[in-house]
Amino acid sequence: MVARPDVSLLCAQIAAAEAELHTIAMRLAPPLPIPTDLTIRQLQVLAILRSAPDSTGQALADLLGVSTPTISGIIDRVACKDWVERRPDPQDRRRVLLRVTAAAEHMLAELEVPAQEAKAVVFERLSADELADVARLYDRLRDIARDLLAEGSDTA
Repeated sequence: MVARPDVSLLCAQIAAAEAELHTIAMRLAPPLPIPTDLTIRQLQVLAILRSAPDSTGQALADLLGVSTPTISGIIDRVACKDWVERRPDPQDRRRVLLRVTAAAEHMLAELEVPAQEAKAVVFERLSADELADVARLYDRLRDIARDLLAEGSDTA
């Protein structure tokens, strides 16, 4: 009988390889087209809202570990730049739901292009079979992540 490999060691190996791949890809990439008026904290807020539309300011504050007044100021600044839209919660008019605008979505997508292009240069060195294996495994990981997310929302 073959012993099962240590999952935690394999996960650590994968995480380290993924981190190094990202670091190398970013070194190969041209400079990121970051708007000069975009702060790291604003980028964090936009990234969260992109992945979790219709979040509240309180939820953002909790995720980022900042106070409600701090997140309100950040939201005000990104809303003034047309990167976030606010709308009342139809279930509770006292709450305000936040989501990124089309302009923010475009800007965030543009920020991803250099890294994607640099990673494509790395992937081009794989054989067709290796690339198909990577694509298949990433599809499987995505499917598992979606299942976990659905399971989490079922229990919430």
